Formats: sequence, C-alpha cells, structure tokens
Amino acid sequence: MMRDQRRAAVVGGSIAGCAAAVALRRAGCMPEVYERSGSGLRARGAGIAMPASLRDEAIAVGYIDAAMPVLPCRRLVFTVRDGEDPTGRVIGVQPFSAYYTNWGVLWRELRRRVPDEIYHLGTPVVDANAAGEDAVIEVEGRRERFDVVVGADGYRSMLRGKVDAEAGLVDAGYILWRGDYPEDLLPDPRPSLLTGGGVMVGFPSGHGGFYLIPGLEGGGNRMNWAVYGPAPSGLRAEKPGSMPRGRVDDAMVADLESLLESFPPYWAEVIRRTPRGDLSIQLIYDVKVAAYASGRALLAGDAGALARPHTGAGAVKALQDAMALEAACRTYDTWEDALAAYDAERRTAGNALTDLGRRLGRDRVLETPDWAALTPEEFEAWWRGAVPDARRNPYALDPPDTE
Repeated sequence: MMRDQRRAAVVGGSIAGCAAAVALRRAGCMPEVYERSGSGLRARGAGIAMPASLRDEAIAVGYIDAAMPVLPCRRLVFTVRDGEDPTGRVIGVQPFSAYYTNWGVLWRELRRRVPDEIYHLGTPVVDANAAGEDAVIEVEGRRERFDVVVGADGYRSMLRGKVDAEAGLVDAGYILWRGDYPEDLLPDPRPSLLTGGGVMVGFPSGHGGFYLIPGLEGGGNRMNWAVYGPAPSGLRAEKPGSMPRGRVDDAMVADLESLLESFPPYWAEVIRRTPRGDLSIQLIYDVKVAAYASGRALLAGDAGALARPHTGAGAVKALQDAMALEAACRTYDTWEDALAAYDAERRTAGNALTDLGRRLGRDRVLETPDWAALTPEEFEAWWRGAVPDARRNPYALDPPDTE
C-alpha cells in the first residue's frame, strides 16, 4: 500500500474482524477495530471445524500457533436408531479431514495478535460511507476518516448493504439446536465412535452431529452437539436473530424432546444432559452477494456471502478472506487494484459456499433420505452426490484412517 493510504477501519471484532486486522497489519497497514459488544467475546460460540489443509496453512503463515488446542477428525460416522444398540446402527462412514476446536479458542488465538490499543470494545459503528476516495465511519457521535473500511460485522452486517444494496438474508426454513458441556458429564459407557471423528444421527426431518472440542484455558474437553430440524412452535422469527443461551423455554424444549424420540437412546441422553442454560437455537439464513468490495469498502467473514452451518465455513471463510486480503494488499500499490483482486477471488468462493450450503440443507434436512433403509453403497452414493464437485467443499475428502 502507498505510505499515505494505509489506515483501515475494521467493523466487528469477532473472528473475521480480528483475522482481517492481523492481515492488514502483516501487509503494512494500520487498522482500528471497532467491536459493538461491551462485555467481550471470550465465552461466545462452541464447536467449529477447520479443514486440515487450512489449519496447516494458517500455522505456516503465522495466523495461529501449532499449539492451539484442536482435536483431529478423520471421519464422520452416520447412525440411525436401532433396537439392538443404544448408540445406533452405523449406516455409513464419510471421510473427513479436519480438526475440531472451540470458537473461543480460535478467537483468542487471533485476538492476542491484535494490540489492545487498536481494539475498541463497546464501540459500535452506526454508519459508513465509502463511495468516495476514502471511507468515513460514524462512531461515538463523531465521524472518522480512513482509507478503507472492512465490514466484518457478521450475518446482519450493516456494511453489506453499502457494498451490495440488493443482498438480503434468505430464511433456510429450519433451525439449529446447539449445546455443549464438560466431557465428564457424558453418559457411560462412552462410545469409541467419538474417538478421532464425529457422529451423525439421521432422523426423518433432519440430522444431529456430536463431537468433542477442546475447552477454554485447559478446562478439559467438551461434548458439543448440534441438531438441524423444524423450528419449535413457540419460536418467533419476525426479524433475524437467534435464541441465545438462557432464553430457551419449556415449550421449545418439549419440541426438542419430540425429535429425540427418533434418536438412538445414547445420543438422546447426551442431549438431555445439557444444562438448560447451555441450550441455544440458531436461526439459519444465507445470502449471496454481487460484490465483496465497492468503493473503499470490503466484506469479510459472514458479512460477505453467508453459507449455512452445514458447510462448516464460518470461521473457515473468515480466515480465507483474511489471507486473500493480505495477499492483495502485498501485491498491489493502490486500494482500487487490491480491492478489485480481493473481490474477484472472494466473491466467487463465498457464493460457491452458499450454493453448497443450500445443497447440503436440501439433502440433509428438507429432503432427507430414508436413512435407515440405505445400504453402504447407497450411503456412499448419497454423500458423494451431495458434493458433486469436491473443490467446492473446504474439507478435503481424504481416505479414512485404516488403523
């Protein structure tokens, strides 16, 4: 970047915002990060997956340390309810090359690379104008000028509307239940299926996933689970949002309990053991965008194209966006050229992930197969058909371990 055009405002201090700030600093720019939350983000989120290849790349270029806590995943085992086995009958195995971690673990890893003096907690950006030769943001009742503004303000992004005024959230038509708690609370005997991979449970109107993740600050591993299915009858979604921990009521839990009747007993009990205060509901939306950059504004993470959680792409895309931004800033001398290159690469990749998420949502929730009737051959054809072009999937389809 030109020496007199290196100031950048980053709107949002979550994973995408911190990753963007790291990228800009590494490229010689001077970012300022504005995070709306005044209470901090350390306890937010639960389990996330990182493709093995992306973790290796992020370590190699210095975005994360090799010592960051992760648990390997080499396969996803799909099961269905069966009277003979409390953990269910295995109907197939999908190769999966990834590492599980905790949202908070990854956020802390990136956050410690952002100096405190440029990270402004409890400082919402209420407006931005980046249509001219610079970017102007409105924050704390004043206007600040920057050379560029990065929208890393999540799926309800204000900056997205500045870059693509036509982009709007699309309701997926189903929701995601989430829960996590210390591994020690798991029912005994603990199944070996959880070692080295994840467990997926198929039921008529969706599926559930179970896997272990590292805890925060050496607190031991945690059991993380997620269930895709119909929205509870008591959930109102007049505007985009979620039902955070501590807000799930008895009627909603009753709807969840009705889904558990189709689960193998062990995995149903795993969910039932979740403390009520650790239950949450995520409403699912997605969006495609016509641009990732316009004027002196660019989008990163879920503020850009938004993919459904099936893709495991939230934190993944944030890191990929950051690396692409750094590369563009190092390659080009002007913001116009850098943002044009960034837009061309990330718009294509982001919208492809949105398409992939819609395909996975159709095949795994809206039009589920008769899971229990699938033969091993039919199961393999099913999961491969859900991702006809493996290049669209951030998780390499490596052969499963033979150990």
